[in-house]
Amino acid sequence: MKKFLKISLVISLSFMAFSCAVEREESAEEIEKRVIDSYITVVHNDSLNPSATGLFTITKAKGSGDLIEDSSFVYVTYSTRDLKGNILSTTDEEVAKRVGTYSVANYYGPYLVQTSIYSLIRGVEEGLSRKRVGDEFSLIIPSWLSDYGYTGTNKTHTSPTIYDFKIHRVVKDIEQFQSDSLRSYSNKYFNGLDTTANDYYFKIIEPTEGDSVKIGDLIEYYYVGKLLNGFVFDTNIEDTARKYGLYNSTKQYAAATYTVIDPENTTGSDDSNNSVIKGVADTFLKMKYGERAVTFFSSEYGYGNQEQNFGIYQPLFFEIKVVEEKAD
Repeated sequence: MKKFLKISLVISLSFMAFSCAVEREESAEEIEKRVIDSYITVVHNDSLNPSATGLFTITKAKGSGDLIEDSSFVYVTYSTRDLKGNILSTTDEEVAKRVGTYSVANYYGPYLVQTSIYSLIRGVEEGLSRKRVGDEFSLIIPSWLSDYGYTGTNKTHTSPTIYDFKIHRVVKDIEQFQSDSLRSYSNKYFNGLDTTANDYYFKIIEPTEGDSVKIGDLIEYYYVGKLLNGFVFDTNIEDTARKYGLYNSTKQYAAATYTVIDPENTTGSDDSNNSVIKGVADTFLKMKYGERAVTFFSSEYGYGNQEQNFGIYQPLFFEIKVVEEKAD
């Protein structure tokens, strides 16, 4: 009887231990791993193996172009989607049109990223490593690889996310690449107009006999900002805003005001709080009241590595008109 009770007690304790093991709460990461494993089983027939970090790569096409190495500048097209296939974001115009999210106000096309500087989430950083121009692939990135790899950064995704990539170009020297792009643009559209400073171009297209703009002047001006491929990203001219799908009913379309300061002291990225990018500030001091001018310049005079909706390190083009000086 004692033996039976002892055996019964052992069985009971074993069952209790098993029950506790079964009923214990799984961590969010363990649940996510099971979700990804199920997805791989159903969608890819268990044909994919993760990297040591848990990243899955699905190769669609192999390229033979330049290799992505540390600190490369890379032009990519990409889309993100959830495991159900819902598109979350895209820089691909055809994808946007297919899913009904296309807008002429959005930038589509090759998007510049830089590797090895903690500007990309860890899953993308790992996935781009050693890829080549022409490669097309998808990355299944678990949420724990969606931080930026340095202390204190948070995850950007709360669930597994699929990134679809195509590699268009690898740039080793971004400054030289911008210089070459600006020179080609000048040759194509402005008959080989020369620079007035390194990677800065300027031309008056409607001259006047007005007074020159000087430091300290409070001016009013109209502008249109473009990329070299013609994409219009900003303007304070209503007709232009409507034409390019930028019109916003909450925005006042009128001449902007600016108190002219030394361009070397400009630090702003827009025209709020009396702040303009350096290329625009330089341009004002080359103009007279009532004149219209065009200028195009490298990102050194623009937004540099500040992330914009069209990426980083973009050469820019502006058409600017300074309003005629008001009589005292």
